[in-house]
Amino acid sequence: MMVARTARWHDALEDACRRKEMKMLATTGANDAIPYVRSHVLRGHVIHPSFPSLPLLVTTTDIRSPKVTQIKSNPGHRIEAHFWIKTTLEQFRISGRMDIYPSSEFKDKRIEGVGEVYDALRNQGWDWEKERQEKFDSVDAVLQRGRKWPVKVPKPGEEGYNAKNYEEALGNFALLLIDPVEVDYIELGVMPNRRTKFVRQESGDERWKEVILVP
Repeated sequence: MMVARTARWHDALEDACRRKEMKMLATTGANDAIPYVRSHVLRGHVIHPSFPSLPLLVTTTDIRSPKVTQIKSNPGHRIEAHFWIKTTLEQFRISGRMDIYPSSEFKDKRIEGVGEVYDALRNQGWDWEKERQEKFDSVDAVLQRGRKWPVKVPKPGEEGYNAKNYEEALGNFALLLIDPVEVDYIELGVMPNRRTKFVRQESGDERWKEVILVP
């Protein structure tokens, strides 16, 4: 039996993101074909030990933002994320399904993750609400505030803490999880340049099929 291993594209992405690069996130709605793109920060990865090559990429949002409606209305909840790593001249285009874990106040906006990785996490007793609160407390206080907020939302114990503002900001804070199905990986920092497409496989020891596009 082969030992499960990580995905090559994800190893490269993790290494690149140590440089604190931002990503772009594109969504479309059900009623139009217009893509909507905005900047996002990759806030981590959720990896079940039984599926090390199938990471879930974590970002966050204000649940009131238009992207939530666009994601929910899109068949299959498909999105595409784009990373450009200037220092290494690497590009990642990651296509996949996006799932949403908001506070209980916005449970109607929740998109529950499906598939073997989510099933394994549920069997393990994974707590998405705990993950949401931990991510909220780890982000910069300026980013926590969302829209139409004071300049900063101090945490409990910090000077200027206001329980109402803090709880409202936390209530509007949601996790977005990308479950990748295809990755287009370009390496412009090597000669000749390389472009590789990774396509997720539903079964087998090798969960990503690599297709060399360039050279």
